[in-house]
Amino acid sequence: MLLRILVIFVLSFAALGEQRISSTVPSLSETLYELGLDSEVVGVSRFCLFDKKFCSKDKIGTSLDISYEKILKLNTSIVLLSSKASSKQINNLKKLGVETIALAHDRLDDVFHSINFLGKKFSREKRAKELIDNLNKYLTKKSKKKPLKVLFLISSSLRDGEIVKALAAGEETFYSDILDRIGHQNVLSGGSGAYPEIGRERLLSLEYDVIFEIYGAHNKDSMKSHEQAWKKILKESKKTKYIQLYGDYLFIPGPRVWKIAEDIKNSLEVSHVKN
Repeated sequence: MLLRILVIFVLSFAALGEQRISSTVPSLSETLYELGLDSEVVGVSRFCLFDKKFCSKDKIGTSLDISYEKILKLNTSIVLLSSKASSKQINNLKKLGVETIALAHDRLDDVFHSINFLGKKFSREKRAKELIDNLNKYLTKKSKKKPLKVLFLISSSLRDGEIVKALAAGEETFYSDILDRIGHQNVLSGGSGAYPEIGRERLLSLEYDVIFEIYGAHNKDSMKSHEQAWKKILKESKKTKYIQLYGDYLFIPGPRVWKIAEDIKNSLEVSHVKN
């Protein structure tokens, strides 16, 4: 009987000592997963999509609308937030006795920093180094061809079968950083900000060699109609190529940004874009 009580006590003490992490940012959730912290993570954002089992964990909101009730219910000890989270949210969590970690996730350097920081924080330095080595492996392969001017689109809007505007990746984004690392140029460099909206007239006047547009599960059904509409733009502007990339990972500045780089390079090789 005494032995049984002792075992229960030891197990309970061990459970109390475990980190119980909730992440409000999809890219940081994926970093935790890749670092091997699956069992320590108890809550994720509702926008978590990269792994069905992992992302089925309890939803605790985002950095903009945290569910404090869920945080407490899950006995969370650490919450990962965006660096853009409000000081009010951070203070509220601290009042609840919850440690907060706020990390940026907009640029390629932010991805490297997050992996390094979380690897050290949760004693996964070896795995963090492996992830970073893998990123550098794919992000240092410069194209053997002449650098291309790329217009990288997050989405575009149609009206009566015509492209009317598009949301593009500007200079201050991880997409632009990736293009630079693999030897190509974001045509929107030079003070374009993060994600500018571009009207049809400017889309026709911009000088670029190739357009990339990314799609995920949320807009997969629109790929065909957008491809047809962009063909009209290319014909009218006498531009070269429009390439569609598909995958939810394309929207996440996390450990799989290497795959975005590889998709871009492979697509350019297959399409034989002139330069």
